[in-house]
Amino acid sequence: MSRFLGITREPVFSPGRVDDDGAILRLVAERLQQLGQHVSVIAGDADRWPPVSPDTTVFTMCQGAYALERLQQWAARGIRIVNRPDAILNCQRHRTVAAFANGTVPFPASLLLSTDSEPKLPTWVAEGAWLKRGDVHATEPDDVVFVSSAVATHRTLHRFRTRGIARVVLQRHAPGTVFKFYGVHKRFFHGVVPAAANPVADEVVRRIETLGAEAAAVLNLEVYGGDCVVGVNDTVALIDLNDWPSYAPCRAEAAKEIAAYLLAQSVASDT
Repeated sequence: MSRFLGITREPVFSPGRVDDDGAILRLVAERLQQLGQHVSVIAGDADRWPPVSPDTTVFTMCQGAYALERLQQWAARGIRIVNRPDAILNCQRHRTVAAFANGTVPFPASLLLSTDSEPKLPTWVAEGAWLKRGDVHATEPDDVVFVSSAVATHRTLHRFRTRGIARVVLQRHAPGTVFKFYGVHKRFFHGVVPAAANPVADEVVRRIETLGAEAAAVLNLEVYGGDCVVGVNDTVALIDLNDWPSYAPCRAEAAKEIAAYLLAQSVASDT
């Protein structure tokens, strides 16, 4: 029997999705228990966490600075953690933009801006762009704002500044159909096309699966989800990648695959 510790996401990082995020973690824990494993679950925002033994595999959805600091201390001791704290940090947008800057992952033009200045803006802002907080993905709807002029961009930067957000990402709008996807390293993929959109060809879906896996590898993610845009002539671009999403459209199947992946990691660490 192996030991597993699940850690929930802090509610502040699950705006409108607390129940969904909690559900996938609980299902993974239940699946591991069904497989005969010893499993505990704690809250990511708990003041105190229990000590962990070297044979424990941790699976976590937390994203806050305090939780990640504790996870980094565990990782330094050799505790196996999925996703690793460095991978969770890589999903903060300012790090993601830097990681994808080498151009191997098709990613819209993106700039990291400081909110305490009025930066010179690229001309493509007039064609449409997105301002996104530069650290965590979202804590409220106003964390991601569409802009289409320099005036609107500077006004939105000011709003971010008044909220205490120092850095934002300006990302060029990628026109097309948004395709959401969910993955587990080398064993699971599920894609979702908006109900009103045209069908996406199987070959394009396979390319999205490959792109998602390649992007996850760049950020060192094992359990992940994201958004692609399928554009003209079936071009594909990644616009967002997240650590451990809710897997709401495929939760039961994903939970089984995540549990199997975690069990394989635990066995591998014992050998």
